[in-house]
Amino acid sequence: MEDINDIAKDTAEHAVHFAAQSGIMLDYTRESAGRVDILLESYHNHLDEYDGDEGAQTLWNAAVLYGIYIGEVMLCSGLAERGFVWVKDDDLPILAILDPDNHMEVSPITKAHKRILNGAEDGIESFVDVVFSVVADGEMPKTGVLRVPDVELASGEKIEKIVFKEADYYLSLVAEGKEDYVIFTSHDGFFQFYGVGNQFVCEAWFNLGGRRAYGMINPDCANTERVNLVTPFGKYTPRERDILSLEQLRSAMREYFYNLEEADFIAKVPHEEIEI
Repeated sequence: MEDINDIAKDTAEHAVHFAAQSGIMLDYTRESAGRVDILLESYHNHLDEYDGDEGAQTLWNAAVLYGIYIGEVMLCSGLAERGFVWVKDDDLPILAILDPDNHMEVSPITKAHKRILNGAEDGIESFVDVVFSVVADGEMPKTGVLRVPDVELASGEKIEKIVFKEADYYLSLVAEGKEDYVIFTSHDGFFQFYGVGNQFVCEAWFNLGGRRAYGMINPDCANTERVNLVTPFGKYTPRERDILSLEQLRSAMREYFYNLEEADFIAKVPHEEIEI
């Protein structure tokens, strides 16, 4: 039986030849991820032409073709040295480290499919950058891929690409009244909060254009009346239900770092959708 890693190499070569027919060169460099974005954008722009089961299968086949190519790019660029190989997860090829003490999974096919369906908000180039930022920082999570956002403070200071273990420091700046707010900006949106002591208001916005926004809520509080929240920087009037404790904020922040996909994040934190 042919090995899945050999099959992946052959499939990636098919992607190279198919892209060449559209005048796009794929050369297995990380920079070529941006060219895959261009190829998949063409499918996204013509979604209405892919009707029914046949159309859906065509889109899935494109995701498999270019997702495997992206996987091979990541292997060639350093993931192979970290122990990643192709394996099957319910018949879906994914990249994984098989060591149970250092397990990690990456699904470039799933990401390519989302790129086709959702457009630029699920960009392939940013996905590759996130994966390699995680690997470079040595923050290998047990499963999935961690966010590595940039930080913006109310004072104007900006810090690029922090890992989760550094995030609590920035939370403490707000809790201690040293900063008015903190914003963690990721590839697909941002996570922000303000407050002081043990009372905070927190929001998560996705797609950077503001199309989807969520306010974190205290699930133990049903009161939607406005209350005063006084900080060293001013007085705010959030709903009582919108005020989180330090422990609740820290938990929401952790889920933001540990869930690369929006749907996974909001499934794990109490929230209400904000009307834009």
